[in-house]
Amino acid sequence: MRMPWDELGDWTGRKVLVTGGAGYLGRHLTKALRHLGATVRVIDVVTPRDVEGLEVITGDLRDAALVARAVEGCDVVFHTAAIVSLLGIAPKKVHDLVWSINVTATERVVEACVQGGVRALVSTSSANVVLDREVTDEDESAPFATTFVDIYGKTKVQAEKHVRLANGIGQLRTAVIRPGGIWGPGEGGFMIRAFLDQLAAGRFVATIGDGKAVVDNTHVDTLVFGELLAARRLLESPEGVAGEAFFITDDERLNGIVWFKPIVDGLGYRWPTVRLPGKLMYAIAWMAEVSTLLGVPEPTLTRIGILKLIRTSSVSVSRARSVLGWRPLWTSPEGIAAHLADYKAYVDARKAGA
Repeated sequence: MRMPWDELGDWTGRKVLVTGGAGYLGRHLTKALRHLGATVRVIDVVTPRDVEGLEVITGDLRDAALVARAVEGCDVVFHTAAIVSLLGIAPKKVHDLVWSINVTATERVVEACVQGGVRALVSTSSANVVLDREVTDEDESAPFATTFVDIYGKTKVQAEKHVRLANGIGQLRTAVIRPGGIWGPGEGGFMIRAFLDQLAAGRFVATIGDGKAVVDNTHVDTLVFGELLAARRLLESPEGVAGEAFFITDDERLNGIVWFKPIVDGLGYRWPTVRLPGKLMYAIAWMAEVSTLLGVPEPTLTRIGILKLIRTSSVSVSRARSVLGWRPLWTSPEGIAAHLADYKAYVDARKAGA
């Protein structure tokens, strides 16, 4: 079957490293690279589910010597490894862990790429790097966020800055991809999985806010397409791409709760009629985060999660379209319909205690 990334040509002979290769994005990116004929190496703290045709290095990205060995001989590195922690108030050990993976490990990867003669580094950031305020159709010239209610956003700003500043050191060329909430087939990715967990547990009993705020999400195939296009440009014609960031989303504008309605309906659940005030839920989320300082497990309700439901955060993808030649590959109705059987299987497994 012809895939969208077939447009990128034959990658036979290119040696590629994917960090976080066992993660959701890493697995899909690896699959696409193998389809293109690239020789693929992955590094992660756990072994990927599908290792056929892969060279696997199991270990910690904070280990500089290990990362140096991982990039050896590679033309291209895709840096996807990260910890998604939406907490802002948390024990110091949580802050330190997220910082060490999202920032320190990124520094290790960049250093290894420079020293190892890597030609192209594509790093996965997040649209969150500009979302400390209401954002409506802003492009990549929007300033970085300076205030944060979550560790993830803060660390992603620092990591992105480091990657972009490394552009042009030696023969390294870098680019950064900024997706919205990542979703897709299988278990659906972090965003879908978290929602399905709530659905399976019977905890989706109310919506939050007035439903007017909109957000951007990103199908994993659409994201992979953008990452591959950026890598090709860095290798072949880096002007206008090297040192730059690109928003990659589904280019839809939907409320963060309403977006899930086709899943709820498709799985046969009832859509809640109770609507809770956003300000009230933000206060409750603040208290839930504070409780982690007392040893309570990480809550599902966080301040950044509430803000995504009550404050518009939409970005423009026109630059990715015009510079990279990128386009969205799925609409949310198409994708949800195509993946609904996967989501049902996940919910059924969770309800059965798997």
